[in-house]
Parts: sequence; structure tokens; C-alpha cells
Amino acid sequence: MTVHETRATPSPPSTAPSPNDTTGSNASDASEMGPDNGSRKTNGETQGNAPPPIQQPNDNTTRPTSVSDSESVKTRDAKFSIMDSNNTINHLLPEISDLETEEVKVFHWHIEDWRALEPRCHGPEFTAGGFPWRILLFPRGNNQRESVSIYLEVADPASHGLPDDWHVCAQFSLVLSNPEDSTNFYANHATHRFSADEIDWGFTRFYELKAMARNNATTGKGPFLVNNSVVISVFVRVVKDETGVLWHTFANYDSRKETGYVGIKNQGATCYMNSLLQSLYCTNSFRKAVYQIPTDSDKPTESVSLALQRCFYNLQYSDLPIGTTELTKSFGWDSLEAFRQHDVQEFNRVLQDRLEEKMKGTPADGAISKLFVGKMKSYIKCINVDYESSRVEDYYDIQLNVKGCKDLHASFDDYIMVETLEGENKYMAEGHGLQDAKKGVIFDSFPPVLHLQLKRFEYDFMRDTMVKINDRHEFPEEINLDAYCSEDALNEGSERDPNDYVLHGVLVHSGDLHGGHYFALIKPDKDGKWYRFDDDRVTPVTKKEVFEENFGDDPVGTNGSPPFLNGMRNNSARLMKRFTNAYMLVYIRKSQLDNVLGPVVDDDIPLHLKRRVSEERAILERRRKDREEMHLHVKVAVITDSSFANRQEFDLAVFDDKNLETTPGVSIFKVAKNDKVSNLKQAIIDHYRLQNEKFRLWTIVHRTNKTVRVDQPVTPADEKSSVERLRNLSCVASHAAGFAKLYLEVADSSTNKLVNLKNDSIMFFLKYFDIHQQKIIGKGRMYVRGGDKVGDIIPKLRERADLPKDANLVLYEEVKPTMLDHMNVKETFTQAEIQHGDIVCFQLAPTDMEWKELHARGQYATVREYFSAVYNRVIVKFQPKSPEKEGSQEVSLTLDRRTNYNGVARELGKALGADPLKILFITANPITKQPKDPLPYTPRMALENMASSIPTAAEYAHAISLESIPQPVIYYDILDVNLADLESKKSIEVNVLYPSLRDEATVSVFVPRAGVAEDIIKALCSKGKLDSKYSEHVRVYEAVDGKITTIFSRDQPIGNPGEKMGSVLYVEQIPQEELEMNIEVDRLVQVVNYHKEPTRFHGVPFLFVVKKDESFSDTKKRLQQRLGVGDKQWQKVKCTIVKTSNPTIDPEAVPIEQDDCCLLKPGMLGVEDYIGLDRADKSTRTSRFGGMFERGIFIRG
Repeated sequence: MTVHETRATPSPPSTAPSPNDTTGSNASDASEMGPDNGSRKTNGETQGNAPPPIQQPNDNTTRPTSVSDSESVKTRDAKFSIMDSNNTINHLLPEISDLETEEVKVFHWHIEDWRALEPRCHGPEFTAGGFPWRILLFPRGNNQRESVSIYLEVADPASHGLPDDWHVCAQFSLVLSNPEDSTNFYANHATHRFSADEIDWGFTRFYELKAMARNNATTGKGPFLVNNSVVISVFVRVVKDETGVLWHTFANYDSRKETGYVGIKNQGATCYMNSLLQSLYCTNSFRKAVYQIPTDSDKPTESVSLALQRCFYNLQYSDLPIGTTELTKSFGWDSLEAFRQHDVQEFNRVLQDRLEEKMKGTPADGAISKLFVGKMKSYIKCINVDYESSRVEDYYDIQLNVKGCKDLHASFDDYIMVETLEGENKYMAEGHGLQDAKKGVIFDSFPPVLHLQLKRFEYDFMRDTMVKINDRHEFPEEINLDAYCSEDALNEGSERDPNDYVLHGVLVHSGDLHGGHYFALIKPDKDGKWYRFDDDRVTPVTKKEVFEENFGDDPVGTNGSPPFLNGMRNNSARLMKRFTNAYMLVYIRKSQLDNVLGPVVDDDIPLHLKRRVSEERAILERRRKDREEMHLHVKVAVITDSSFANRQEFDLAVFDDKNLETTPGVSIFKVAKNDKVSNLKQAIIDHYRLQNEKFRLWTIVHRTNKTVRVDQPVTPADEKSSVERLRNLSCVASHAAGFAKLYLEVADSSTNKLVNLKNDSIMFFLKYFDIHQQKIIGKGRMYVRGGDKVGDIIPKLRERADLPKDANLVLYEEVKPTMLDHMNVKETFTQAEIQHGDIVCFQLAPTDMEWKELHARGQYATVREYFSAVYNRVIVKFQPKSPEKEGSQEVSLTLDRRTNYNGVARELGKALGADPLKILFITANPITKQPKDPLPYTPRMALENMASSIPTAAEYAHAISLESIPQPVIYYDILDVNLADLESKKSIEVNVLYPSLRDEATVSVFVPRAGVAEDIIKALCSKGKLDSKYSEHVRVYEAVDGKITTIFSRDQPIGNPGEKMGSVLYVEQIPQEELEMNIEVDRLVQVVNYHKEPTRFHGVPFLFVVKKDESFSDTKKRLQQRLGVGDKQWQKVKCTIVKTSNPTIDPEAVPIEQDDCCLLKPGMLGVEDYIGLDRADKSTRTSRFGGMFERGIFIRG
């Protein structure tokens, strides 16, 4: 520690402040950190005899996101001299645990003439930690006049030769003290990362100016400013930045540059997926195997393999965080699925199952098994006789208990713990009868990459809910697993790889059951650093952050929930760490490190993948350059008489200034924005081969009624201005980068001259509505004088439309979409308020007979009717609620938004060939686009009220085309009853089971609102889903989460089973063997399905006859027949007895080892036991546990 004391007058301010001075001043303005700045609640200012600071109002210049842990310290009782450096440092600058101190420096600046100080001044320089420092002082306040502002600053980095990317981390305290009594002082302290972006840090409201020179009558302390003199001291502790990101704000942070890796964007709640993807990516041999899957002809959004290859490729070569939308689309996920948080283990298992299927028959075949699959032996060994039954099976990961286990070794000990079968629980050994036995599991082999799932989430039977286990559970950097291997495995000889494993990755969950955040801590290289992969950011971390901070430790009194859920405000940041703990560990066999982590080189990547990604990046780069060029160029849209002639809708054309799209037929010119309009005019002359005196350009503007109309001719003065100015005239402020718009007027071929414009000249456009062809034809422009009568132009209109000279015409003015005003032919054009650019529509006046005939044919008698029909059109997509239902299909119909419910049903019924009276419409969720609520049957309800997303007529009028507008979605369901009957009935979804469970069918039936089981049976018979001949032998039962909970009698009310989470209603024809069973000796037993652990059931539970004295081999044959599965699938099913006699503990699955045993023999199948089928769950399921695992995960691509 060095103490330096300077007694000096302040250094004079430079007349031309250096850039660093300016940056320091600006940074200080934005980084106000005084005790009263409103940014952070401070704990007090260190104070000797100084009075307590007067509270200041919050200051709006406070940096909103400060990473400096700024606070003040008060030492009310301690009295010591600020010149006693050691004592002061102990009080003001205590060491921060886990941070290594590089140097501590104390510096005192004696200011002898306070009033002579400039408004902004610096103290003398001193050195600490190899960096030059000085005090930055605003004696009369920085951007405020109430308080003195004091900062610590790295002195003029440029002149001291600091590199551009310099930074230094410091803990510091700034102190004001009485020059005559050094025990009378006031201090603030902070920690900060100083860099070129933030060269200073400190306190804008350090101490109230009016209190500087007075004594506090209450405390007897102060003043600090005595005889125009004061001492400002700084205590600096420069700390080592081991990771390079200590106290980093991460503004402009570059993960690739700093770590060599990039992050993955979070789609909503996909952090669990991101953490696993990074772990798999850093398992280089797995990445190589994924690259070996042939995907040449695949589509990324339909192929998991290709999407994952592209994901890995982008992680390898992108400079920015990558997206996973393409990957999740290949899974078959919608946008809602990206907002569901799933279990990492479940996602890993499903993903690897899908990839294994894709790898079959390819160079990557077997790669996943070689990397992740080990072998485990389950055994039962008799104690008193020489008999052992065992089964060896593969595993992809190991689920280890956390509860009751202090560390990873204890979890493995718990996993292989031997259970003694004795007393009533003796084992039936073949040929030896009931015997005492040892039951357990042992490992025959461990894979090169070992995935360990720590059971942080468990089902609490007492509370009937899932809970998170936050108990402390330690895991080592290296571990030897020989103690958990079978003797046979250990005795394989000298060629056996040692079971020494090195930690490669830690997947962490922060939060509780109901939500939280996942991130991964990974050591990608054998001898490299640890990194934190946290969604889109990758940062280096210390070993403490990998190990100690993720062991977990449940604080007392939180009931397994984070502090913010218990209203605990104090120390919430510290307590929250206790809910951040390891959830999955990845270990790599030490002898396989070089192989598993071997570099992935360019040759490992498929050529088609590199080519495809390269082409896409080239396209993106071109688009980027186009966007950049658009800053330098303007697109000019030119309307001509020929483009107007074909316009069938409102206005001259439609311009989408946001996306730079316009009506077909409108010509587009690309011109440098600084070019003169005269140059644009020459380009138009060249393009259309015009003579200069034979054409005229008109500007086009957006009017306040949202129409686009020709406005004024381009003058010679306008031609000297820039094209950018022309665009500014054409665009509204919200889309200022849109088209510059012009109308090209070419001289009539009959006169070959342009019309001479006079002060009262009006140029407008004509549209003719042909009532016979039901179309609009643009008839060019017409010039009139303001005083001319509207009726005067009728002869010319007849001539333009080739109509008889006595034809009776009706005239309208286009005002805005769906609004056309009838024109009085006796008014002048000035009275009719016609101006340049207006549009006049004319048509034959239909007779009464023509009116009737046109309407009878569904045609339009007036141009008003035509435009009304055009702009009330909408294309609606009708999607079936149940696509698998016979006759269901997706249909898009063009309808009038004013069509009523019955009319919409009638049109859809025609398209589907269905009875419109039985079509039920269902709204779509505006965010997820999934079915939401059935629409009540309201015959007069208009289509525009049936879907919230139907565009308005005005929106259509400003769209390029009807097809360019996103189609609103309405779901439908074809019912068995007329909608009118629904008032007295309700829809219930049931799963109908047949003799083979493989033939399960889901059916919706309508039953009375107070219906009983008999009503469901009758409804199914009427739909042909059950044979009425056997309706007497039908069972109705309910299952919740894969377990039967209720068997209904025929007259028992059904209620509303669909309202229960995880509830399914089953209807089955009772099997013949059950009807013929001997109820005296046979038993009816429930059969359940589970995967690995009998705590989460899935699939269809059913009742099954267990026969007396039947060998289990025959029982299994009947089970297989009932399930309807082939021999190959059946080989993967493990049959067990699920013991459920004790509701306070997890169910236990006891393997059935002998095929010749009988389940009804004593000691085998208890009264409350189930038959368990251990097999993978291929379905999407719902769980009553809710929270973060509410829905089972699926991958389809």
C-alpha cells in the first residue's frame, strides 16, 4: 500500500479540453452515483464528525443500468483519522471476497483555495495498479448546483499510451475531510470497471454545498470547508479481473471476439434448449456425427437433421448470436411451443431418439450409442442358495437423487444401494421357492460421454405436487467410478479404459418449479477455460462460478420457492443464488478427451451445407447492401395512362411505402437521391422515347383523407431540386423512405400537344363503370375550367366510352374507399369542389328493369355497389378443429365481410359437402392461431364479427392486393347435431378402445348436459363407433395422468371430465376373457405404462385378467395381444409389478424375472399393485403437475 499526500492549488483547466476530459464530463453526467441520486438505495456514508447528509431529490440524469455496486458507508460510532491509512482502509475499503488485490493506493489532495477553483478541475495524478489516476472535481456541482460532484478518473488514457481496449477494475472510496481535524470526514465508496467508454465514476451529489462550511448542531460534527480549505482523499484498490468481464456492462460485448463462441437467441422460453444445444455442440464428436447425416435434399424447416446441422454450422462460423426458429419449426413446433419451458432431460432424450432414427443406415449409424450409451445390470441374488437373476440393459443417462445426498459420490452410492428382500417380501427363486435375497443395480460400463441428471424436481406425494430440491449437492471436477462397476467389468483386463471422468459441462437451473432460467457452464477444450453460455451471450467464468455457486443450498423458511415468491425483499439477490443449482452434469472419460473433443475442421462439414449457407449469406449480404444503397438512392414510381386504364379498384394506384411495393403496371426508376429532378426527367425521356415538349410530369401526394392523388405539375424550378425533395413531397412522415411518385402526362395523339394550363384549369381523371361487363375502365384525363358546368362534359364522356349520343349517364366523385358522392350536373366544377387529380366515375343510368335483372344475377347496378363489394371482400381460411376427422379439410373462401353466420356456414358447407346447420365455428387465438372459443350460434352475426383479425375496408384499400393481406383464420367443427340443439347438450371427447388397444380412436359425442355413462354409450352406437349388439358389455372409465381413477356405472353422471388436468375418458367393449373369468380365483388388475421411473404414467391404462396358475410367459402373450404390438416392439417392453401400498413414498417397480412364475402366487402381486409396462412414451401428453413441465415434448421432423 502506498500513501501519497499532495498539498497544492488545483491545476488550471485547459482552454481546450481533451476528448477524454469531455468524455469524462459527459460520462459523469450520466453516471451519477451519490447517496441521493435515486439510482441505488445506499446504506450510509462513512463519516467522522461530519453531519448526516441532507436528503436530495432524485436526479433524472442517473445512469439507468449501472453495474457498479455503488453504496455509501457510515461509521457513526468509530472515530479515527482519515490519515490513518490502515484503519481507514479497513473501514472504508474492506477486501471483496474472491477478488485478488493488485495494489492499494491512498492519495490526499489538500485544496488551499476552494473559491479559486474552476467549475471543472482535476487533482494531481497518481499511479495505482499500473494506471494513472486523478480526482475529477466539480466544486459547484455537475449539471446541478446543490451538491459538490466528485469522481475518480483514469487520467488522460491517450497521452499515457493506454491501448484502445484498456480497462481496469477498482474498488474506491472518495472522502471529504476537515483540514484541521482529520477525524471529521465524510466518504462514499463504489466499485467500477473503468474503460475508454467510462473513464470516470463517482458521485454527482457527493455532499450538499451549503453544509460544507457549517457545523451540524445536532451531531456536533463538521464543517469540512475551513478557511477556504478542504482535503479530498481517495482510497483505491485495484483488483485483478480474472475472467476479463468483471463488472462489465456488456454494452457492445462481442462473444466471438472475447471467447471464440457465440450464443443462441431465446425465442421466449427456449433457454433450456439453448443450454443443451451448446453442450451438444461442444461435444465435438457428436457434432461430427450430426454432420455425417445425409441431408442433401432436405428442407431445413422440415428436417431436424438439416436444421441441427445448420444450427451447429452457424455456431461454428457466425459472428453474432444465432436463431433457432428454423430448428423448432423442423420439430413441428408452433410459436406457442417456444414459450413453453420443458425438461432438459426429456428434450435431450427425444432429440437423440429422433437423431438415432435419422442416422440408421448412414455413416453416422451407431454414433449416439457409442458416445452416450452405457450398460447397467439389475440383479436379484439369493443369500442362502446359489441363485441369481439379472438383466443387462442400456442407458443414455443416469438419474441421481439429490435429496439426502451430500455429493455426487453419495448419489451414486444411493443409486446402487442394495435392498434386502426378506420376511413378507422374500423373493420367489426358480427351483428354490421363497428366499432371502439382495436386490440392486450395478454398472457394467460407462460411456465416453456421461450425462448425469440430478433429480432437482421430484413429486411430493404428501403435498400432491412437484417441488424443486435446492439442497446442497457437491460435484467434483474429476471422479473415479470404479466403485460403482460390477466385478466382471473391473476384471476385463489391462485393455479396459479407467473409469476416470473429467467434468465437461454443468447445466444450471435458476428458479423454482413454476419457472426460471437455464444456462450452461462448459469447458470446451481439454485444457481450456470455463465459459458461461447464457442464451445470446458467452462469457468466461471462474471455477467458483462453476462449482461452489451451483451446488445449491435451500435457505430456511422459503418452502422451496424463490424469495421473490415469498415476499422476501431483503437480501433477495443473495438468497436467489440458493435457487440456482446444477441440474445436469456432463462428464467425459479422461482417456477419451482427445477423441471426444477433437477439433471439428472444415472437411467434417458437408459440402452441400457449406454451399447452401454460403449462398444464403450472399443473398442476405446483397439485401443488406441494397438497404444501404437505399439510403443513397430513391425509388421513383411513375403512373401512366396505360397503368391507369387497367385500374379496377379505387384511386390511381396503391403504394406500400414501407415495403416499397406498388400496383402492377406502375414503372419504377432507381435514382441517386442527390440527383436533380432534371436528370430523372431525362431518364424518363430515354425510357419512354419521348420528346421534351410532348409530355408533362405531375407530382403525386397523399391527401389527408388517405387517398393518393395527382397534385401539381413539375416546374422548371422543381427540376433544379433534388429527387430526395421530390420524395419528401410524396411520402407521409411515417414512411419518409418510400416512393417518389409522379404522373406522366403525354400529349394526346389527336392534337399532339399538351393542354395549356391556366389559373382556373382543372385536370381530373375519368373511370367508366360498364354495368354489362361489370368492370371499370380508366378513360384517361380531362381538362375543364372551374366555371364550367359538370353537365357540359357528358357528351365527351359518351364519346370516350363509345356510348350512344342520347345515353343517360350518372356521375360520381371518388372521395375515399366505399365513399362515392353523386355529382350534380347543374353545378360548376368549382361548386362541386373538383380540383387537380380528382377522379370522376361515370356509368349508364340503369332502368328499373336493369336494376332487377342485375341484382337477380348477383351483379352490381351502380359503381357505388361495385366498390362496396370490392372493398368488403375478404379471404378467410377455414381450418378444421380436428384435422383427422373424416371430411375435414382446410378451405380458403373469398366472402363479403357483411355475410351473416348462416351465409358463411352455407358457403363453407358447399365447399365441404357438409350440412351447414351442423357447422360450428370456433375463434382462433390472435397470438398462437390455435383454436380458442366456440362462437355462439347467432344467425345474424356478420363475418367481420366472427374473427378479430379481419381487415377493414380501409386496410384493403391501401393493400397491394387482396391476396397480400394475411388471411384471418376461423376454425370449424362438423357436429352430429344441429347447432340449435346445442343449448341442451354438451360435447364430450372420449377415447374408444377396441379389443386391440392399438386401434384406439378419439371421438367427440353430444350428450345431455346432465348426461350419464349410458348416454355416451348410446351416442357412440349411433355414430357407429360401438356395435349396439354388444352395448350391454361396455365399460366407461376415467383416467388421470395415465392411471384409472373412476369406473362409471351406467346410470352414473359423467360430469365434466375434460376440465381436469390430465383427464381422459375411455369407453371400451369389455374383452371376452373378462366376461368369462372365474371371479373366485382370477383377478382383474390395472395395467399402467411408464418410462424408466414409475412416477409419471403415460398412455392408456386398462383392466386385465390375471389367471390363477397361469405362467407369466402366457400372461405376457395375452398382454402383447391386448396391446396390439409386434414382436420387435414387445421386446423393448419390460414387465414389472408396481408396488403402491404406501402412498407416502414413490411407487416401486419390481421386475418380473421368471417367465414360469405365476403372478397370483403369495408375495408376488399385492391387492393394490399394478402391472407396469416400462416403455417409451411416444405421445404428447399433459401432466397434472403443471408449471414448467405442463406438456410433454415432441419432435416430428
